[in-house]
Amino acid sequence: MEQTLTESYIIGRPTTGEQVGNYLLLHELGRGGYAQVYLAEHLYLKHLVALKLLNLSLNQHEDLVRFQFEARLLAQLQHRHIVRALNFDWEGDRPFLAMAYAPGGTIQQVFQQGTPQPLLRILPVVLHIARALQYAHNHHIIHCDVKPENILLGPRNEVWLADFGIATTIGSLPRTSYGRQAIRGTVRYMAPEQIQGTPLPASDQYALAVLVYEWLCGGPPFSGTDIAVCFQHLSAPPPRLRERVPSISPTVERIILKAMEKDPRQRFAHVLEFASALKKASLGQR
Repeated sequence: MEQTLTESYIIGRPTTGEQVGNYLLLHELGRGGYAQVYLAEHLYLKHLVALKLLNLSLNQHEDLVRFQFEARLLAQLQHRHIVRALNFDWEGDRPFLAMAYAPGGTIQQVFQQGTPQPLLRILPVVLHIARALQYAHNHHIIHCDVKPENILLGPRNEVWLADFGIATTIGSLPRTSYGRQAIRGTVRYMAPEQIQGTPLPASDQYALAVLVYEWLCGGPPFSGTDIAVCFQHLSAPPPRLRERVPSISPTVERIILKAMEKDPRQRFAHVLEFASALKKASLGQR
């Protein structure tokens, strides 16, 4: 029987060894704003998956709609650098999404905070994520939450963009059930227009540029409380990369700062153009 999204859901905490659909929960991999992700094994096929379940208590129609929207997106976005959806189903009152498991963890474990990375080391990851984002944009989808925790490493070290939980379609405004504009995302990487409630494809480019800045310099351009960082994204120029790491070339610095322009119209026309410019600039750093 098809579940209705207008019902009120009370979702119990899953435990290790519990069966959800045809999957056995092994252990928790992580949790976000509205869901938990578990390593799980298919009872019959014996392959491992990442199983995403909604958080413990949910009464809001919008969270359930968003969860199904994410599942449909992943099923539609067939790209080698986007994590694959394997199954979506219900276990009683609990919906779950099975995805390809990334045994390599997240890129956060590879490019650690506080350690500047050479451009040539991060460039392959940047290119892969830019291609995934460009593919999503070509299909009218804005990711809205590009960050290290959402970049996964597959069994052969493949780079996968994950967590489309707050993604939105181009031209639509995410809103709460009360009609107000909803601001969702991670402040550290959030573009000015996304903070103002109107994300664009260029917002993903901005987030990727902040990520590149952080990897090259060992730290983010802006710091402080969430409110302070928001104000800096909106009005403060990012510190010059060469002030932090003098070995960064002026060309690379210029490319990153262009992708971080406050006005999205002043950024690169497409996220892949930004990544391609970085690749071209890297040829002078070999």
